[in-house]
Amino acid sequence: MADWGYGENNGPSTWGKHFPIADEGKEQSPIDIQLSDCQEESSLPKLEYSYDSLKDLAITNTGAQWRVDYQPGHSSVTGGPLDAKFELQQMHAHWGTTEGVGSEHVFNGESFDGELHFVHYNTKYGSFGEAVDKPDGLGVFCIFLKVGEANHPEFGKITERMSSILRKGETSTLQAELDPTKLVPEGLEEYLTYHGSLTTPPCLETVTFMIFNTKPMTISKGQMDSMRSLLVGTEDGCDCMTQNFRPPCPQNDRVVKKIKM
Repeated sequence: MADWGYGENNGPSTWGKHFPIADEGKEQSPIDIQLSDCQEESSLPKLEYSYDSLKDLAITNTGAQWRVDYQPGHSSVTGGPLDAKFELQQMHAHWGTTEGVGSEHVFNGESFDGELHFVHYNTKYGSFGEAVDKPDGLGVFCIFLKVGEANHPEFGKITERMSSILRKGETSTLQAELDPTKLVPEGLEEYLTYHGSLTTPPCLETVTFMIFNTKPMTISKGQMDSMRSLLVGTEDGCDCMTQNFRPPCPQNDRVVKKIKM
């Protein structure tokens, strides 16, 4: 795979050179969602997720973001726009240099401070590797991050490990048991959904997004700054990981649906 990133010479505007679908695809993500244009949908089954609290989860600096790998057979989502059981594979985040930018999806031109992704794969394909290139292969929860005054206790179990994975390729283990359920904001009444793509290369158009945009998760500035301290390379002094989000892509003729929880 080509050495892509978010810099001037390898950022999103260059991805199409090695991954043509990034420029040529009609269902690329993220998008700028015009909330007044979303269509209400009431015929889908209830979206249900079941996440186990697990310990000893691996966390890695990929050079583009941190990634927590979940253990198979423990956590899944069904219903809503998904026509099968989807297994939780991993979670990662995107963020900016300062507050006010950092989320990948934006709403009426407005961004959140960051965006947390729960990446699931369709279990009918048996594995993430087999599902990743299928049109109905992946389902992604989008949870938005907003910087506030207080630490988020559960998210802190992730950010407290940033110092142990400062450089690209470094891997560590979460020291505390992580419960993904506590990362989903409480009291959600609706979500948005549409079909799109991976927001990083190879930008395959295989993702059903479920976007929880009404209630962001509040984290502290310290927790955000710990993510901004990660390095995109393997050497001390290389660039910090501070603008790791893809700008909005054309929506084209896709419809974003609004669904009650």
